[in-house]
This record gives sequence, structure tokens and C-alpha cells, in this order.
Amino acid sequence: MRKICAVGLGVSMLACVVLAQGTPTPEMQVPAIREPHHFVKLDNKYARVLDVTVEPYSGTLYHIHENPYFWISIGAATLRGQSLGAKEIINIEPADAEVRYSPVITHRVGNIGSAPFRNITVQIQGRDDVSPRGSVLATPRPTGYQAKPVLDNELVYIERLILEPGQSTGRYTLPRSGMMIAARDGVLTVERPESPAHRMEMKAGEFEWHTGPTTHTLTNAGTTRFEAIEAVWK
Repeated sequence: MRKICAVGLGVSMLACVVLAQGTPTPEMQVPAIREPHHFVKLDNKYARVLDVTVEPYSGTLYHIHENPYFWISIGAATLRGQSLGAKEIINIEPADAEVRYSPVITHRVGNIGSAPFRNITVQIQGRDDVSPRGSVLATPRPTGYQAKPVLDNELVYIERLILEPGQSTGRYTLPRSGMMIAARDGVLTVERPESPAHRMEMKAGEFEWHTGPTTHTLTNAGTTRFEAIEAVWK
């Protein structure tokens, strides 16, 4: 534990000493939206999106995720994490574009790597109450979806979309509210039945939210592979 403190969990020197000695001490806790590394990008009745960046050899305060959430890592990272009240410090080593899910938790995270750690955290505020009940699957299944979903639980269903340059999904419908999050920079042409086709540039970590079902065709108009996730609320 002393080694972990030396490279920095981003907490005070006193906290590091206490962790090393295993002695309990009161710790500051803040809502995730008040934690200095978390920046709110969207907040509605269904989702709260937080753009999170932790610099090398730094760390967060203990912060409260009052709702379950998923997150996508923008770049690989080497992290250490600790839940409030736990003595154990765990290794967290997400790959680039990896998606993970967490129940309600109060924790802190330290970046012990040499590069900034960035992720897009999506807290699930509520279930979709505006879309028709039924399947959460896109129909017809678009070109670019991978063999298996990234995540499928009682709250959310997530697919990974990969399009090579010039490749198109074909027209498909997402039957419920949800969002697309870019895992890598890219340029898309977006076609919807009710509007002319338009060009959309997305940087890694940018997203688009839609309330209710949506139908579109996505084409990779760039010169590099485009990768994103599409999440559908249940």
C-alpha cells in the first residue's frame, strides 16, 4: 500500500498514511456531479452523462454514484480504486473503448499511469417511459454491429458499432430511447426519413441522445475506422 501511496491516489498525505497503516478515518464524500474531475454534459430524467478526466498520478475524492451506471474508457488506463469502507485497493485496467457497468457505489479512483485517464460515465436515471414496450433490438440489424452485445442487463442494452471508411449501416430503427457514444474520432453521414442527409463530425467521447425511437442510416464518411457504442434504455 505504501507503494500505491507513493505514486499517488490523488488524496492527501494524511489519507495515504492512514491507508498504509489500515486505520479508519473520516473521508470527504461528494456527489459525482460535485467531484472536480467529473463534468456534467447531459442531465435528463433518463440519463446523466459525466465526462471524466483524471491526470497521471492524480485521483478523485470519494464520490457518490447514486444510480447504476456504465462507462466507456477513452484510451487505455492503469488505475487503482477503493470503495468507501473497504480496506482493499483494487486494480482497474480498462482497455481502450472498453465498457463496464457498476451498481450504486461510493468510491475513489487513482490514475497511476503516465497518461490521462478519460471516460464517459452514464448514470441511468430512469427507465424509458415514452417508447412502446417490446424488443430493444435494432431492426433490421445494422451492418457494423459486432457478434455479441457489449452489455445486456435489466436497465440497458449496448451494442458496439464499427464502420470501415465508406461502410454504411443501412437504414435501421432503434426502438427505444438511448444514445450513441463515439469511441474514436470519426466523420459520419447521417440520413433520417424526416430530414436531409447531413455530415456529423464526432470526437472520441462525444455523444448523441435521442428520446423515443429513432430511424437512421449511418455511413462512415471519413478515412479511418469509426467505432462507437449504441445504448438502448429498457
